[in-house]
Amino acid sequence: MNGLTLITQGGGMETAENYTPVVTIYADASCLGNGTGDASASCGAVMIDRNRMELKLIAKYLGSLTNQQAEILACAQALKTLRRPCHAEVFSDSKYVIDTMNGKNRMKTNRPFWGELIEASYGHHVTWRWMKGHDGVTFQEAADRLARTSSSIKTDLAAEDLDFLAEQLSKESNRLSIRSFEIELDKIASRHEMVGGNPGPAPGLARPAAFPSAFSA
Repeated sequence: MNGLTLITQGGGMETAENYTPVVTIYADASCLGNGTGDASASCGAVMIDRNRMELKLIAKYLGSLTNQQAEILACAQALKTLRRPCHAEVFSDSKYVIDTMNGKNRMKTNRPFWGELIEASYGHHVTWRWMKGHDGVTFQEAADRLARTSSSIKTDLAAEDLDFLAEQLSKESNRLSIRSFEIELDKIASRHEMVGGNPGPAPGLARPAAFPSAFSA
């Protein structure tokens, strides 16, 4: 067997080497002061490895970009996080992004940003889905809150903060409310605003080992 881990999926046997994770991505962006010289853009994403039921969060500060540019990069940053070829379903509330990636629009403007998204898509089988924003979908709402927080504090959220928030969000994934996630996110934002720091190491999620993770090599 050459030392490879065997994986059972749908009645078949795969090796860890050729296994393809199934990942759902909820991506969103925020741009405070959109269209002004003081614009503060960020992106957020909630990513779920469906076989491992593993959550990974992104909250990345992008600088003085437009909202459209930030929406493109939200999807690109999420796809860049994948460490192996995946079947990825990407949800965004930006028709601009989804219609363009589905071939309905031409990439007339923002060409460098589209190029970054296309490059991030290489090696994956990506399905692009539009989702109405602020419609009560737990993970999409969380992606929106991550993006808005990063825009507000003008920095990326630290990895240990994101791991802690992923744990909070996983506890609420079957509920209609993400209130405890929002409370913890607000605490992190307040700490950044006061001292520019972070809460230090936080407990990570327990991750089953049956499948290789989409988020690690």
